[in-house]
Amino acid sequence: MFSEKMDLRLPGPVQVPREIQRAMLRSFDHPMMDYRNEAFQEVLKQAAEAAKKVFQTKNDVYLLCGSGASALETTMVNLAGPGDTVIICDIGYFGQYLIEIAAHLGLNVIRVSAPWGKVVDPDDLRQALANHPETKAVFATHCETSTGAINDIETLAGIVSATDAVFVVDAVSSIVGTPLYMDDWQIDVVAAGGQKALMLPPGIALVAVSQKAWDMMNNRQCASFYFDLKKYKELLPRRMTPYTPNIALVNGLLESCRMIEAAGGMEASYRRHACLREMTRSGVKALGLPLLVEDTSASPTLTSVVFDKMDADEFRRMMREDFHVALGGGLGALKGRLLRLGHMGYTDAADILKMLAALELALIRIGLNVQPGTGVAAAQHYWLDHPHC
Repeated sequence: MFSEKMDLRLPGPVQVPREIQRAMLRSFDHPMMDYRNEAFQEVLKQAAEAAKKVFQTKNDVYLLCGSGASALETTMVNLAGPGDTVIICDIGYFGQYLIEIAAHLGLNVIRVSAPWGKVVDPDDLRQALANHPETKAVFATHCETSTGAINDIETLAGIVSATDAVFVVDAVSSIVGTPLYMDDWQIDVVAAGGQKALMLPPGIALVAVSQKAWDMMNNRQCASFYFDLKKYKELLPRRMTPYTPNIALVNGLLESCRMIEAAGGMEASYRRHACLREMTRSGVKALGLPLLVEDTSASPTLTSVVFDKMDADEFRRMMREDFHVALGGGLGALKGRLLRLGHMGYTDAADILKMLAALELALIRIGLNVQPGTGVAAAQHYWLDHPHC
């Protein structure tokens, strides 16, 4: 009976609102599928313009077909080539992702690392730049999706902006949910995907580029045909893309931006996600489960719970099959040892209460001494004092 019922409390993909589903379905109507006509070109123009508010920038935002990983590779292949030096801030699985992309491109990688669950020490980045003045670009994840740790991007950006290097931020799992001010913080490139707090299905990537970054890109030949941002820049004023766009997801993106604006804009979205984080963390702490990330570095979009009561992936299977709640698991070195609880995008307080209630029942089922309602009550008490979600 419930074979298609599932509450996605994942760190992405996320549940897609009906409003966005309807906007995407409209793209299958004639004449929208003819993406070179006036109807779709107007949607593309409005979506790219609306996305500027999401990135908190006056720079153009380019829309590409692909996941968040394609946005990251796009930024790297446009900025550097074989033998060039880049610094990568590595605090988890997706920091290592960036290192793998750089290895494929033949770049000379300088790592500034922190243990999983921790964040980069700004002094370490400052020292790396002093030791390697030839650095072309610095790459950092904002929210490390494998742990839920948030790097201090504002401070890191200030360090890089004092050099000739370009600062690139992986904002795939932070955009919309975590304060990020591209222009005010002097970030040069922001790369994101639609499948997290933007509430879209996977398949659209977004890249915003500053003038400092364009000055570097314009002086080199991009090694990629498809990901050459100069082609996207040339065609955007004509409301076109160089290759076939994902028509449905561009329509969905425009609706997503409209929904965010109608709900109070970016600051309201930041407050809502912060409230969801605190509800989740309050509930988990009340249940006596350890959190991977300290409060000061905790992501507003996902929470990692250290789970050693049994294999975490087996526990997740029980949550899916018995309670129809899908939780994320650990990646890489933390596989089988984490529950990653997503609270981003189309999520409100009631969703968190349901997740915590199901979590309590599952913990009792495996034999833990948990009093029903403990986690839920803690989350409720937080919300009563901070009703922002």
